[in-house]
Amino acid sequence: MQFQYKISTKGTIQTGVIEADNANNAAATLRQQGILLQLTPAASRSSTGKSAAPLRLLQKIFHPSSMQQEIYLRQLSFLLKAGVPILTALESICEHAPKRIAAIFAKLADRVRNGSSMKKSLEEEAAFFGNVSIGLIGVGEANGTLDEMFAYASDLMERNRNVKNQILQALAYPAVVMCVALGIAYYIVAYVLPTIMSFIAKQSKTVALPLSTRMLLVLNDICTHYWQYFLIVPIFLTAAYFLLRRHPTVAERIDFAMLYVPLIGQAIREHNNTLWTRTLGALVRSGIDITAALELVAGMMSNRHYAAQIQKVRGSVKQGISLTKAVQETTLRSLCPMCSTMLGVSEKSGSIDTSLMHTADYCEDRLTRRVTLLGKFVEPAIFGFVGGFVGFIYFAFFMAMLAATRSV
Repeated sequence: MQFQYKISTKGTIQTGVIEADNANNAAATLRQQGILLQLTPAASRSSTGKSAAPLRLLQKIFHPSSMQQEIYLRQLSFLLKAGVPILTALESICEHAPKRIAAIFAKLADRVRNGSSMKKSLEEEAAFFGNVSIGLIGVGEANGTLDEMFAYASDLMERNRNVKNQILQALAYPAVVMCVALGIAYYIVAYVLPTIMSFIAKQSKTVALPLSTRMLLVLNDICTHYWQYFLIVPIFLTAAYFLLRRHPTVAERIDFAMLYVPLIGQAIREHNNTLWTRTLGALVRSGIDITAALELVAGMMSNRHYAAQIQKVRGSVKQGISLTKAVQETTLRSLCPMCSTMLGVSEKSGSIDTSLMHTADYCEDRLTRRVTLLGKFVEPAIFGFVGGFVGFIYFAFFMAMLAATRSV
């Protein structure tokens, strides 16, 4: 093993790396050279130093998928339930996982071998598991139920992933239809419209064109002279959106406004309601303190307004206010009315986790129905737009031909 050291030799501080079988042998060798000031495992130190920053950035970008994370957490749960020590379980995953993932678990095993806790090791080397999963693992490590918490974290990640997949599956077909519609519109504007316009331009010199044809001429001029703005404006708006979101207050206001956008606002609310109620219920059921659980939930919410409201709830609960009253004092009362009602009943009976789970199931069902309805609404809307656009072009063209025929 390699150790980084700091020694004092005749008043001079020296640092370096030494190889030894263990820390005692390394310390004995260094004491012969001077006064030993510091001795740390090289692997542990490098993982927290500046040299590890690029590696952590790469791990954030190229981390294992959600499904892979679930699989490895479940594997750890099964191995621990079978009586396998945590260090052996981590090394077992290293032997069968792909190289990129095996390298991460090898570092976790090194940290555990050097005496680091599993929670701290995950925070330093595998933060992509998320604060909630790492918090559950920390609870399991403290109360001796690490195997159950690995399974619990895996189940929670799976439920959240399934909710996101439902949204993607419901909107996948409308997205494909929209792409096809944009392709058809581009073909018409780039190839069909110029051919039609060449004929209309000849007729416009001798014939008074009808209104529909004149509108088509204006549309052609806009597409011909200002086509670049159709590319620049969306890019500019997207960049402005992400830049504005860098400011916490502005980001919260944007996310709050998104909750009330027609058609999609309700779906966004139900998605966030499902996410925070299920996660909070799982954390409370696992034995985590309510204030710590609220902090973890606020940290995982992508919607800044929800995160801010949950932080307010945490602050109120920390001051001794009941969870029900704390929720009612925030906008969560209107964003998730059922949760406010359920908490009022369950807090007296001590079944907060069960009420939160029931609320999450109810919100998830509403989300599924809402997204399905949106998918069915978007498809005919797109077909109607493309069909109307094509029909307008050909109607204007034939009206021009009719005007030319009448003049003859």
